[in-house]
Amino acid sequence: MAAGIIKYDRNSDAMRNKVRALQMILEGFELLERQRAIDIQYRDGDGSQAAHYDLLAAAGGFQAGDYADANAAAKASFDELDSLYAKLSTNASVSSVNAAMYQAAAKHGV
Repeated sequence: MAAGIIKYDRNSDAMRNKVRALQMILEGFELLERQRAIDIQYRDGDGSQAAHYDLLAAAGGFQAGDYADANAAAKASFDELDSLYAKLSTNASVSSVNAAMYQAAAKHGV
């Protein structure tokens, strides 16, 4: 069996960006995971209704915008994050991961 480690000079011009990109992906996933856990702690209930997100709506400064109220906007924010997290955290075959990533970012103005 071949070794499972790839040896290289991580400070070389050819590898520096690759290393940083991989670090950013891992850091981003871990931050997304932590933020999802925080959002769940702000939830008052099982999360199936917009009213369960009143604390998150207040803490996050959510506004109604195109949603019925700030609570509905907070629920929509969590649902986007949760959907993206589900796609990124599975080892199963999933589709539209790229679309989910860009959709979640766009809906949050990122």
